[in-house]
Amino acid sequence: MKNIALLLLFIFIVTGCAEEKTEVVAGDDTANEVLKAYNNMYNSYAQGTDEFFDYYENDFVRVPTTGEVQKGVEGPRAEWNDLLKTHSLYLEKYGEPEIILSENQVVTIGDYTEYFIDRETKDSAYNRGVYIAAWRKQDDGSWKISMDTWQAGLEKK
Repeated sequence: MKNIALLLLFIFIVTGCAEEKTEVVAGDDTANEVLKAYNNMYNSYAQGTDEFFDYYENDFVRVPTTGEVQKGVEGPRAEWNDLLKTHSLYLEKYGEPEIILSENQVVTIGDYTEYFIDRETKDSAYNRGVYIAAWRKQDDGSWKISMDTWQAGLEKK
């Protein structure tokens, strides 16, 4: 009887450990998928076009530095395109984000350093800040931003 109890305990421990390893691998896969989408989004952003909005859900929620909540991709896209008429973007760098996994979304928290360059005067404005985004997996398997916010104005390093 003792041997059966020990055998059952051993099977329970092995099964429990095996399930835990599967969850970690799935979490690593998810983190890698989101990191790839994050990098692709930032690389697209660095091009100085509005194509990075392809990484956003159509009805995403944005809380810009004004604190006024915006919903939908078209408003931010139009604002971005208006800015690009008078300024170009130079993305100096963006950091690897911290990735927080949850059941139905992934949150990324990262930093960036960029310059906006006036197209006419060539004057530049330094901008360093933090970018936070919530990502959701789409039906096609891709990851898109469902909510974002940022805070700029960090001092130059």
